[in-house]
Amino acid sequence: MKKTLLLSTLTAGLLFSTTMLQAKTDTKTLVTQQITQTQKNFKKAPKEIKEALNASSLAMQSLQHKKVDEAKKQLKIATEKFDLALKNDPSLDIVPLDEQIAVFENLASAKEIKDILTSTQELLSHYKLNEARASLAPLRDEMDIETVSLPMKVFPIATKDALKALNKDDTKAAVVIMAEAYNTFLVENAVIPLPLLKAQDLIADAASLDKSKKEEATKLLDGAKEELDRANLLGYSSKHSPEYKALVESIDAVKKEIKGKNVVEKLYDKLKEDCVSLVHKNKAEKEINKYQQKEAIKAHTESGKFLNEAKKDENKTIK
Repeated sequence: MKKTLLLSTLTAGLLFSTTMLQAKTDTKTLVTQQITQTQKNFKKAPKEIKEALNASSLAMQSLQHKKVDEAKKQLKIATEKFDLALKNDPSLDIVPLDEQIAVFENLASAKEIKDILTSTQELLSHYKLNEARASLAPLRDEMDIETVSLPMKVFPIATKDALKALNKDDTKAAVVIMAEAYNTFLVENAVIPLPLLKAQDLIADAASLDKSKKEEATKLLDGAKEELDRANLLGYSSKHSPEYKALVESIDAVKKEIKGKNVVEKLYDKLKEDCVSLVHKNKAEKEINKYQQKEAIKAHTESGKFLNEAKKDENKTIK
């Protein structure tokens, strides 16, 4: 049920080369590592829930073809499977069902991004909206993660209510209840900015170099600052945020020390910590968890409203 989609959007006008030293780990490898970690963190739904959803889908198809007896049979199966899943794990709440990943890569430098933004502002000043949209469209350097989840506080109850409606010969009410239930699925979107991953990798490479390789280390840190600049211009971070400021200051401190006595071990430790702090602030896992908590509360709040509306439909006995 889980599907991973990998896309690379490389717009010809934005594929600019750079003279700055690159990290040992290329973008493709960084993305692959992140996808692997995301897939590892994805908790698959219990088989009972998958079976229940399959039965629910078959019930909806049967209702559309006016096969009421078959719909009853499938809704009964769905109810039993949901009950078994909750019996096995009463804590089930927001259950992830599917996850899709899309990667959009942009290689424009910070200066080139600034130029594009300036030209876009000029287009907007002349109300050339279509051209402005086209100009901004390629400015994405990110991994997008979309997760579809099932609210266990709502959907399983809907299958029971739909079955009750069918047992009262109220087919239309059953259809309405199931349609509303499918509308309660949660779709979460999270973004992992690739410039921040690249900056983190460049810093790690600089920290691993021998002290004698001052010029190479400095270039790697310059590359990290360039990626931070790109992240800011692309809207993934704010140069005014404490994490961003701390990281830039740490990079400058390390670069200064490299030119001096080069006692940089502790400074590198702080630099890496500051980088982790900024990256984690933008990590998809954190955003997903925050979104799930918000949606879970929303699901709990709206479940009562959903059930009341379902029961009203049931009592109205729509013919």
